[in-house]
Amino acid sequence: MNRKLAIGWGAAVAVLAAGGGVAALTWPSGPGDSTVAAGVTVLPPDPRPEPPRIKTALHTVDVATPSGVPQRDTERFSLLGVTWADPADRPDGTIQVRTRSVATGKWSGWEPLSVSDIGPDGAEAAGSGRRGGTDPLWVGDSDGVATRIQGQGKGLLAGLRLDLIDPGRETGGKGGGMVLTEDESASPSPSAPAGVEPSDPPADLPTAASDAPSSGPASASAPSSAATTTTTATTTPAQTAAPTSTVPVKAQFPSYVSRKAWSADETIVKSIDVGTEVRALWLHHTATTNDYSCAESAAIVRGIQSYHVKSNGWSDIGYNYLLDKCGTLFEGRRGGVENPVVGAHTQGFNTNYAAISVIGNYETAPSTEPVETVVAQVAAARLGKYGYNPTSSATFTAGSTNDKLKAGAKVTLPRLSGHRDLDATACPGANLYARLPAIRAKSQLMVTGMGLTSLTGGGYAGGAWYVRNSATLTWTMATTAADVARINVYLDGAKVSQLDGAARSVKLAIPPGGHYVTVIAVHTSGSSARINATVYGDVTLPTITVPAVSLRTGTYTSAAAPVTVGFTARDNLRMGSVVVSRPRAATLAGTASSWATTVKPGAKLGYTVTARDVAGNARAASATQSVLYVAETKAKKTGAWTKRTSGSYLSGKALTASKKNAKLTYTFTGRSAALLFSRGPRTGKAYVYLDGKKVATVDTKAGSTKYRQALWVKALTSKKHTVMIVVAGTSGRPAVVSDGLAYVK
Repeated sequence: MNRKLAIGWGAAVAVLAAGGGVAALTWPSGPGDSTVAAGVTVLPPDPRPEPPRIKTALHTVDVATPSGVPQRDTERFSLLGVTWADPADRPDGTIQVRTRSVATGKWSGWEPLSVSDIGPDGAEAAGSGRRGGTDPLWVGDSDGVATRIQGQGKGLLAGLRLDLIDPGRETGGKGGGMVLTEDESASPSPSAPAGVEPSDPPADLPTAASDAPSSGPASASAPSSAATTTTTATTTPAQTAAPTSTVPVKAQFPSYVSRKAWSADETIVKSIDVGTEVRALWLHHTATTNDYSCAESAAIVRGIQSYHVKSNGWSDIGYNYLLDKCGTLFEGRRGGVENPVVGAHTQGFNTNYAAISVIGNYETAPSTEPVETVVAQVAAARLGKYGYNPTSSATFTAGSTNDKLKAGAKVTLPRLSGHRDLDATACPGANLYARLPAIRAKSQLMVTGMGLTSLTGGGYAGGAWYVRNSATLTWTMATTAADVARINVYLDGAKVSQLDGAARSVKLAIPPGGHYVTVIAVHTSGSSARINATVYGDVTLPTITVPAVSLRTGTYTSAAAPVTVGFTARDNLRMGSVVVSRPRAATLAGTASSWATTVKPGAKLGYTVTARDVAGNARAASATQSVLYVAETKAKKTGAWTKRTSGSYLSGKALTASKKNAKLTYTFTGRSAALLFSRGPRTGKAYVYLDGKKVATVDTKAGSTKYRQALWVKALTSKKHTVMIVVAGTSGRPAVVSDGLAYVK
């Protein structure tokens, strides 16, 4: 932005602004000839976007006369710009604005507006809703405005209007609710155990710490709006060539404020193009103002998004990233900070490039160490992902015409360059542009190869670690210890330990509940890398019910009866496993509620199950139960039953009946029962009565002869029961062969 070219235009137009940056009127580039890069895909709008937590509002005032808009009261706003109908048109004079401060009631001096020199390419540039416009100007909380146009020219542009944007404010407190998000390139944990799917940290956990080398906010939350911000300017040596390299720097993407945290309005976002790589990173400045506190940064970003979409008619905020003077990085255009999202920032060089814009006017403001450090790390991370180094140069081809290059023109530049290298503009400002060689050099000084190798003290499940009361984190790092200034350890955003650069592990006390642990290694250059872990402290024992044995279907023998051991295991956080130690050993999943096994009938057996949570807390429960058999010969017989003898029967004998309504009645005291039958191609059906009520019909027919088969099983209340078999007299196969009853006592 901020091309700093003087233009004449009509009479006088004024807009009232408190505390903005000075910018001269410039003109936007037209869409020009557009080319679409191969492999570009389209990210459609979110079909169910979540409404923003903080709502922005656009108020417009038509500029109907060459004399502009006289001083007037307005709805509250903090950011403004002037737009017109045809984006290819340009004004012919200098637009100035002034505003009235809500806090003081005083009017500002006149501030010039510069015509925006950023914009989209391709289909987004050709969109029917596009408007031309000036750069937006941040003026702070205001409720009055005036405009004037100075200079003579062709008159007013069609559709000329003043756009006033209220970026909204956090309800119930100060600040923008900023949350620094750890990018996916940071190492959250070692590889998850097999069969465990990692997940995002729970939404109610505290957020990660930031160790950005700035004198701005040191925590994830924005400071109070009343706070003042002090930044240290860097000296600006003469431009000297930085050492060049084509070897990519595998740096981590730095911490950033996510779109959700700064309350992006996803309901207004249109389709976004996504390229295939990032070939270069372009450095911009917003040219909005230097007179802002870093507590206002999130509101400025919201205002810029609203202006780019509602006023300019673009698909979303134009920049991929925005950075305030304190070194706080903001996620820009939708699509993911590590994806090659096509922006609307550098006309002709949007597709397969990325742009970072520093909030402020760096024609007048000096560059700062925090800004340079973050720009360097973003460049190293974004270019390194695709095998490029910020110090290397390449030849780039303009995809569309702008005010400096025609479509198809080629330009050879470093992969980290300024907007002015590609278009007729002063952007990113003389002071920031002069620091580009130093920023490129700094991009080589990164912490690399940092990864979490282990976290001991508990277990891992679902993307989080669970420990009782302490955790030991161990990590690896490719950077030598001499190049690491310090390693800071944070728990829930609060620094709990500072280690020297040679440290590779730390033991932390973990209070009960969910926590976010961050270990940040800070390079001597100020860049950083980190590892993160979501850790739950858990000293609460799980609960488990007394195991209950029930019979199940299958084949019964004198040595083995099929049973199910049932139980209910619960934990306040996350179950790990259920361990069976009696009557034999088995380890079950933490979600298990039963265990199928076989046991020896006739003997009293002990059953012990232990619930273990992921943190290692355990509680056991035990019971003693027996599986007993009642021979069919012990049953009360009604009707004609015939004894059969064979070693295949459970006790060497069985009873068979073919006449309808022949009955066998078993009486026992127990908690589970199973009726056993012999089956064959010509055996028939029987009715089952439990305590006098018909409860089932069983068909004993099978393709081949099978012995000692449990065809009916039932879990019961532990008391005295009767189970009766009634022969159904099935046509053509009336025989029913009973082989006794099994029950659990």
